[in-house]
Amino acid sequence: MAFSGVVDEVNWAELLSRHETDSARVSALIETFRSKPRSRTNIYVEQLCEYLEAHAEQAHRLGSFIQSTVLTRNTLLLLTESGVPGNKGFGTELFQRIEHRLVPELEDPEDLRTTLRTFFSSDKDYKWINAVSDGLWMRLLASLGIGEGSGPRMSVEWATSLRILSHHISSLGLQPEITHRLPHLDDPDSPFLMLSTELLKYIEFIQGHSLEECRGCLQGAVRIVETCRNEVERLRNEKGIYGTSLRLTSLSYRLLKLLHRLECLLLMTVANGDGFRKNLVKLFREVVEAENTRNHIRPHLKESGDLLAFQVVEHAAKKGSKYITSGLKDYWAFFLASLGGGLIVGIFACIKMIAKQWEMPLAVEALAYGINYSICFVVIYLTGTALATKQPAMTANTLARTMKGDEQGVSLSGLEDLIVRVWRSQFVSFVGNLMMALPVALGISIAYRHFAGAPIMDEALSLKLLNGIHPLQSGALIYAAIAGIFLFASGVFAGWVDNRNIYLRFPERIARSPLLIRLFGEKRAQGMGRFLDQKLGILAGNVLLGFCLGSTATIGEILGLPLDIRHIAFSSAEFGVSLDLLSATLTRDVVLVSALGVFLIGFVNFLVSFGLSITLALESRRVRFSETRRLLWNLFVRFLRRPIDWFFPPRKKPVSLEEEDVLIES
Repeated sequence: MAFSGVVDEVNWAELLSRHETDSARVSALIETFRSKPRSRTNIYVEQLCEYLEAHAEQAHRLGSFIQSTVLTRNTLLLLTESGVPGNKGFGTELFQRIEHRLVPELEDPEDLRTTLRTFFSSDKDYKWINAVSDGLWMRLLASLGIGEGSGPRMSVEWATSLRILSHHISSLGLQPEITHRLPHLDDPDSPFLMLSTELLKYIEFIQGHSLEECRGCLQGAVRIVETCRNEVERLRNEKGIYGTSLRLTSLSYRLLKLLHRLECLLLMTVANGDGFRKNLVKLFREVVEAENTRNHIRPHLKESGDLLAFQVVEHAAKKGSKYITSGLKDYWAFFLASLGGGLIVGIFACIKMIAKQWEMPLAVEALAYGINYSICFVVIYLTGTALATKQPAMTANTLARTMKGDEQGVSLSGLEDLIVRVWRSQFVSFVGNLMMALPVALGISIAYRHFAGAPIMDEALSLKLLNGIHPLQSGALIYAAIAGIFLFASGVFAGWVDNRNIYLRFPERIARSPLLIRLFGEKRAQGMGRFLDQKLGILAGNVLLGFCLGSTATIGEILGLPLDIRHIAFSSAEFGVSLDLLSATLTRDVVLVSALGVFLIGFVNFLVSFGLSITLALESRRVRFSETRRLLWNLFVRFLRRPIDWFFPPRKKPVSLEEEDVLIES
């Protein structure tokens, strides 16, 4: 392996001779790597390998020290617990980590984990260890003489660790949360029941048999491990059928970790040379990272919430695909739906303005405004009309479903087209909402003044609302960001409710409720169950969004905090009413600035809700999006070449960037 660049040479001979004990020498080597830039750690490890290969006696002494240290310590807890999630439960584990950060636990000097923590004392050591390639770690182990020898390896502690791991796996795999969803795991030939028996057979066989004979017996044990893993993966992959919870998430995640550890230890019993060292490097990385982060809070939160977050965004994504238009027919249909949404918003915005004159107690006002907005969003959903800013929290998750994550990052196949379609759909829905909400509110204001003999609100309040959408002289954009957060939260909450519906089988239970069957009949009870299955999540999200948007300003007033929201559709309706009541005093500049404010409010609504949603969607899939620059550049070039596609669907399928480049060159 060759490295380029100017790197200072380390005098390994002087470094190692400076210390009298092997323990101090190993600590000095670790400190050297820790102090170097992480991007160059590979170079220094390669330098050390070259030195040790040229000084066999020094290498043998260090290798013997490391091996004797491992053999004279208790390895049981390290092999069975380090890097494997515990069974304490989410809350207990969280509070224990907080407690240990405040009051460190007592260390057992005979425990190999204590020795590991002593040498790798920095909680960031695992980062430079992970930065070193597997090949270099294996070369270093080979130069130290670790992993050499022939014949199977199976110490008493190693055998005990295998048996403990197999019993843990069997116990967890037969938990009711899993067997209720996969009933065949209760059968006599269940892999979780057979695992311990197969492991015990292998442990007994390995004593006194040759390496080749042991490898043949090992295949049966590994096959059972693989079958157990497939069952767990099936449970995770079919989460749309079964639903999930933090408890089930914890079970499946822990099972996968235990199976991974068991397989690694099994393979090391018959592997020699590079095969042994490859698995040892894998185990080494896992246990060092586990010990470095054993009291960290963030890894625990991520591990516990990964599958639950995935399920939440998956349900939202299923709802989101209908908000993305494809061709002209979808485009105009969505435009008409947006006009309908604008009509409903204009009506309910005026209802709120009328209610502002009633001088209700603040708590009652917050409740009334929340109910008004909730009814508005529910009516929009049930009538099939569209509200522009409700889309991002849904469509971002659909975008994430198109991303195929791998070790190199994310495939951009199809992603650029989908982003353009999302933008185009969002644009036409903005236009539809604004084209209807503003004139409807203006018309209602004129009609109310005509028939009621009084304006829908006084000029002072109208002027306050108009000033409130000024993009610079008010907090309109900050309040628009708060509304974007609520829009994101409503999408997440809708997905969570859908997941709980499936996990608790709530719609089926409603359909079979004796009370509902007695009151409404069996068919209507089944209809209620189907309705809840299809619509409860999104209805709950709309209700939550309504109360958040409607009551935030009043709650801020109660608490004495500068809280408020700005939403493009409601702001445009308020702008329309102001045009009626303040028409005599409004100048062209005020109108233009207010119109700009409404536009920017919508842009911030979209940006915040979409950004948070796509971040959650990517995080739930543990996707490392390393191609951001390339994606943004391709989108920028695409905008320059065909800007009309961002606002209006093409009549035929657009040519991709790659195809267009080929056409230009030819």
